[in-house]
Amino acid sequence: MPIVAFPLVSMLIGVQASVVLLTMPLILSNIPQALGGGETVPCLFGLMPVLLGMVPGIFLGITALLHVNEHIAKLLAGIVVILVVILMTAAPKLKINRRAQTPIGIGAGFFGGMLGGVAAMPGPLVFTYLIAKGLRGQAFTKEASLFLVLSAALMASILASTRDFGPKDVVISTVALAPVSLGMYFGQKLRDRIPAEAFKRLVLLVVLVSGLQLLQNGVFS
Repeated sequence: MPIVAFPLVSMLIGVQASVVLLTMPLILSNIPQALGGGETVPCLFGLMPVLLGMVPGIFLGITALLHVNEHIAKLLAGIVVILVVILMTAAPKLKINRRAQTPIGIGAGFFGGMLGGVAAMPGPLVFTYLIAKGLRGQAFTKEASLFLVLSAALMASILASTRDFGPKDVVISTVALAPVSLGMYFGQKLRDRIPAEAFKRLVLLVVLVSGLQLLQNGVFS
């Protein structure tokens, strides 16, 4: 959801406001998949390297988000969005052996956390790591969703401790789940009618164009 929503929304209301707006939908929309199917505790232990890196990464990302001006924020966000497109394209081709999984997992969590703090997109780098270590299907979905819930909850907690995220923002962000849920419903219907590879290319094209637009706005506005 944030991979497409963030670059589109941030062109309308700004980068900082977009991160705040998308935080609660990111948590609430992923809870069913994160807790479904059982084995949540073993899944949590499997994510431990990622979570260890994620915590300082999110702190640094949010600090950067709150202390740069809007033009620089758009420039950084555009770079992040384009990086996401590259990662999503390369993910199925990457492989990680068992010995390297812990250090790479910590690194993926750290930089994923930074991407989350800067652009409400903690997932893509960690998703690439999960795919590269061999997770597929339900196992991948559960670990990915659990990571999104935990990372977004940490983001919300940090933002709530600042002057930039008050009770009104929590309410607005939570209400934003309604259009997100409606869009996800119709998106699933559309996905079922389009070949998987064509659907993936369409999503990546939208994200890439949005990222380039953010870069342009950051440089020339």
